[in-house]
Amino acid sequence: MIKKAMPAGRQGFTLVELLVVIAILAIAVTFILTIFTSSLRGSNKSQIVSTIKQNGQSVLETMDKNVRNSDNVVCPSITPPATTASSTNLVVVSKGTYTRYRFIAPSPPVNPTVNGLIQQDNPAKQTVLGIEETDPEFINRVCTLTDPMQGVNILTDTNPQTGVSAVNGLFTRSRQAGSRDSVTIRFDLSPGISAPAVIAGQIDPVTFQTTIQLR
Repeated sequence: MIKKAMPAGRQGFTLVELLVVIAILAIAVTFILTIFTSSLRGSNKSQIVSTIKQNGQSVLETMDKNVRNSDNVVCPSITPPATTASSTNLVVVSKGTYTRYRFIAPSPPVNPTVNGLIQQDNPAKQTVLGIEETDPEFINRVCTLTDPMQGVNILTDTNPQTGVSAVNGLFTRSRQAGSRDSVTIRFDLSPGISAPAVIAGQIDPVTFQTTIQLR
């Protein structure tokens, strides 16, 4: 009796099967990368938004405390009959100590490389040739936007990628008969100027504002 030989088992894959496997792997890798990228962007976006909120609240708290407890607002100065005045420069005085705040726009204006800033310093009278400047001279100088700030304390995160950029900052001083002056602080914070465009484009500037009545 003659036995038939069994056909040898097939080994390997055909070209079609290889192409199908490669296609499935490519789809799986693309799907995983999409999920990972979306998760990463969402995490970065949340982190930037959190940084913006933290910076804004910190700045408002610092200014609120100093302005509210000040004895007087030096500038912006109000010229009657006007009852309000606005500037990117705010100077207050408390017990003889002056505190100045200034909004610095992103630099340069076109395609900026430096974040917009919110700065603070404590200006003092200058003495030239042994003669100390008068009160009017001092006030006129410190209220001038071109006067260099000394010993600057920057209140916002200046990191161009993970920090914040201050824009549209303005101090408004208001005066009403029978009451002390009030100061309205308003500014917008946006992502740092070098933050990834794909993320920064999803985040609108956040507005921070408060009105402080002097005691």
